[in-house]
Amino acid sequence: MKKFMVLCLAAVLSFSMLTGCGSKSDRNSDEVTGDEALDPSGMVHLESVDEVSAFFDETYGGVAEDLLPYEVQTTELDLNDADMLSYHTGLTDLTGIEGVYLSESMMSSTAYSAVYIRTNDEGDAKAILQNLMDNINPAKWVCVSAEKQVGALFGNDVFFVMGSADTADEVYKNAAAAAQERGFNVSEMMEKNNPM
Repeated sequence: MKKFMVLCLAAVLSFSMLTGCGSKSDRNSDEVTGDEALDPSGMVHLESVDEVSAFFDETYGGVAEDLLPYEVQTTELDLNDADMLSYHTGLTDLTGIEGVYLSESMMSSTAYSAVYIRTNDEGDAKAILQNLMDNINPAKWVCVSAEKQVGALFGNDVFFVMGSADTADEVYKNAAAAAQERGFNVSEMMEKNNPM
């Protein structure tokens, strides 16, 4: 009886290993993600506001509650509203940009802001990130100021966060992990400390 049970268990394990190994090749192209989805040029982008929102949700899910501001929301900025874009990002040239997404607290007195920028094939993501790092106003809230700015390229998209040093570092760490899980190449981090 024991031999029979051992043989049955071995058969079940063998079958599960075979089906697990074959599952990758059984997916259709819509289900392929990460490195397998890279086109020949190596471009990687999130494709919609829903994907960006899901990305931020995953990022924030790994951040301690006491480091995040109250009621953070992610919204898509209107690319035709130059004043709003300049206020939130410092950007005036939108060449190569397909979408700008802002993730901030509903409480305007909290110095925290994260920006995700989707680029297109003409976009120079590195130049966009540098422009953002140089021109965003870390004191845009008037009464408070962001202590630290951190940014990187996720594929050919731009990720940026500013706030307290602990918050910026932790949000960036979790965002980079979420990007790598999606198959993005994560560039070297850029950082800037602001005088308080």
